[in-house]
Amino acid sequence: MEERYNIEEIINSLDGIQRAEPQPFLFTRIMGRMRKEEKTFDQVLYKLITRPALVLAIGCFFIGLNTYFIVDRLENSNPIVDNSQPLAAEYNPQHINPYEEPNELP
Repeated sequence: MEERYNIEEIINSLDGIQRAEPQPFLFTRIMGRMRKEEKTFDQVLYKLITRPALVLAIGCFFIGLNTYFIVDRLENSNPIVDNSQPLAAEYNPQHINPYEEPNELP
């Protein structure tokens, strides 16, 4: 047995219906998503390199690298001992330094 509804009952069933209300801040969230743009590589890179932790880490890396090279240069900077002059003086009978001006002209 099927119950048949009267047209009046169907129309009267709509009497208590209220307008649907959206959730709070729904409009704000929708507008935020609409305004959100695709971020380009430049924007992502700029955001990444402006972070203080990254800037500090890069700065410390270069300071450490420079310190390493300076210390390495100081440790390996032994004065060069030039033993060629005494050896050359042995073969020069007059013991004249070729880089100095002679005191007497021959």
